[in-house]
Amino acid sequence: MMNMGLSDLVIAAPLPDFNDFDAIKWSYSARSIWESRREFPTLKEAVADCSLVAGTSVREGLYRKHTRTPREWAPTFIETAQNSKVALVFGTENNGLSNEDLAYCTDLIRIPSTDAYPSLNLSHAVMVCAYEIYLASGTHFPSTEGVPDATSDMRERMYDMWEEALLKIGFMEEEKSQHMMMALRRIFARGKLTDVDARILMGIARQTRWYADQGSPHHKD
Repeated sequence: MMNMGLSDLVIAAPLPDFNDFDAIKWSYSARSIWESRREFPTLKEAVADCSLVAGTSVREGLYRKHTRTPREWAPTFIETAQNSKVALVFGTENNGLSNEDLAYCTDLIRIPSTDAYPSLNLSHAVMVCAYEIYLASGTHFPSTEGVPDATSDMRERMYDMWEEALLKIGFMEEEKSQHMMMALRRIFARGKLTDVDARILMGIARQTRWYADQGSPHHKD
């Protein structure tokens, strides 16, 4: 929870003989989450103030068919949490959620996993769901190269130079150049192309064209 920016831990029907010392030992730097937890005798009471209650389940059954993945649910959780409380409910390590528990869930989550062994450890299930919510929250921004993307004008000049270079070296024929250049455009359109990237590729095309104009030294008289 601490890794993914969640802090409100609620425990329903806590075990009477649970060792608090172990929980503190396991929590490390997330001790504040454990110490500020709230406990309720039943799940019904634990989620009473939540408008969206999503329970996790891997088992099949009449009441477990309408499931969606954490990635599919995450945007809904984020949107709902702007005005209402959202609860993610996880069952016990050994039995998961019972049908009685599911009665208090408005929605169901199923984490995709192999049929050979579909059940996840409780901690892993929490991490997968929390991770998807964290990404959907928009608080994570991937690092960038710090350089602007290539403009359309830069791209067009790059394509012109590559077309001329590829014709020079005989890679394509004039009558088929349009088709080949469309294929080349598709390749470059699949990912980010920065201004620096475009300039490097233009330099390669320029040098290729110059080399073709000079003729290969292996073919000189």
